[in-house]
Amino acid sequence: MKLPENVFILNENSLPDTTDADPNGKVMVFRKDMGWSVIEQGNAEIFLKNLKFTHWTYTPDRPHD
Repeated sequence: MKLPENVFILNENSLPDTTDADPNGKVMVFRKDMGWSVIEQGNAEIFLKNLKFTHWTYTPDRPHD
């Protein structure tokens, strides 16, 4: 299955780092039954291991920047 541009598999080898986060330190993570959620970048491992999220991406650009 081909993923859309800028959507990444969330796994231990592909965790978002601080350079992937927006100015507020956020990224988005995905789980099929919940859709997209905005989280603190530093919590990505918890969302992977404990909450079983499967993908991550960048937050969209802020509308007033």
